[in-house]
Amino acid sequence: MGFLNRCQRKSRDKANGEPGSCVSVSLDGEESSLDFIDPDPDTDWTAETTIDAYVTVFSIDDRPSFERATDILFELKKRNESGIAVLLVGNKCDLVRTRTVTIEESKSVATMYDCKFVETSVVLNHNVDELLVGILTQIRRKKHKASASDHDHSCYSRSKQLLNKIFKKDPMSKSCEKLYGP
Repeated sequence: MGFLNRCQRKSRDKANGEPGSCVSVSLDGEESSLDFIDPDPDTDWTAETTIDAYVTVFSIDDRPSFERATDILFELKKRNESGIAVLLVGNKCDLVRTRTVTIEESKSVATMYDCKFVETSVVLNHNVDELLVGILTQIRRKKHKASASDHDHSCYSRSKQLLNKIFKKDPMSKSCEKLYGP
């Protein structure tokens, strides 16, 4: 019941002028709440300390929004926060005829900035549930990876990680499209 109250409180905060929303997601039998914050572009959104994921959204029919999203990904990459999930979302995929940003461009940017990519249509509810589950999956993976690395401080392990990074030998291939994968 506290879970619903927290989401209801967030909804009231949004009504009082605070941008944000709360969505509950059930994954692997565990229910979690995702609190979304839509920061004011004039504020330092990177100063937030309780962020588990960055979801950068652009409109596929608005190139300037894609360029802003790319700039945000660049800023996040500069901060080098490997413990935080980052997703790039192309919204309005239902507007195929007015598309100005190709899927290939979006995938290329997502790959360059080591983040996941998905296209959605909120109007058609296309890939919205997949996005929510993907966000939660990526948050859990990042937290699990961070806690595992906290316990693994051996010299051998750090050397192996460094060599894998240099030679790009990751045991599992990474794809910008696999929201549920590494």
